[in-house]
Amino acid sequence: MFKYRWVLLLTAITGLSPACQKDEVNSPPLIRLIKETAYIHSDTNIAPGNEFRIKVLMQKSDLNLTNFLIDVYTDTVSHYLDTGMNTAYVMWEGLFIKTLAPIEDWRFTIRDRLGNASYTSISIGIDTSGAYQPLIEYSPINLGAQENPQEETCYDISDSSSYFYMDAAGDADIQSGIDLIYYYYGIEDFNTIASPGANIEEGIFDISIADWSIRNTSRFHKAVIDPDEFMEASNDSIIIANYNEGEAKRKAKNLAPDDIYTFRTQSGRLGMFLVKEVNGTIAGDIVIQIKTQP
Repeated sequence: MFKYRWVLLLTAITGLSPACQKDEVNSPPLIRLIKETAYIHSDTNIAPGNEFRIKVLMQKSDLNLTNFLIDVYTDTVSHYLDTGMNTAYVMWEGLFIKTLAPIEDWRFTIRDRLGNASYTSISIGIDTSGAYQPLIEYSPINLGAQENPQEETCYDISDSSSYFYMDAAGDADIQSGIDLIYYYYGIEDFNTIASPGANIEEGIFDISIADWSIRNTSRFHKAVIDPDEFMEASNDSIIIANYNEGEAKRKAKNLAPDDIYTFRTQSGRLGMFLVKEVNGTIAGDIVIQIKTQP
């Protein structure tokens, strides 16, 4: 009987405890856009295809920062970034390209480990005062895979030059201009055009890309364009409309004839390529047609 009363008393005390405690309230984290030369920090208009930079400061209040998100609202919602962390302070900056959307509403959100959130936003309209740029059309380019002894593997868009991988690997001057590298990786990527800044698997080339002194990063986005549209395109509006920086990758993988990718080079130049032929595997080659901004 005594034991029974003790259990009842303990249960009663336990049940009353939450009512006696005051809920702990944590302040949300801090976030703001940095006002600095070369970075936008307030609503503005930008011409399509032009680059812009944003710098964001984030700082904890009571709890560490754990999640940073960027969403872009046009006629749809694009989830540009969703990255995890565990830190008290972050200074983040990004380089973006204005699309053809009349208005882009950018929302930057930071959360702490309990989900407390703060956000800041900016609206970017379209500046129509400038004209679209004419496209430069390149002759068809033939690139060889890693064991093709006859066709070069690397391509420099700025001076329309091709190089064998081993020549580029041993020369920083050549590396400084390389935008594209072609290879075949039979496990998952198959016929691939990558940028030197990509994580190219060890063993594909005798000298690892990680050992290069200069590794430019181009980004590729698969476009919903048919080959006729590609061939008829005369200005960069079609590239701007079909390039999505938030979804662009450092590799264009599993390439097949008639695939079209838009891309942005390390220097910020926009372009697109059409796959015309894919032949063989590690000793094979690929033929592409390229059009770029001047």
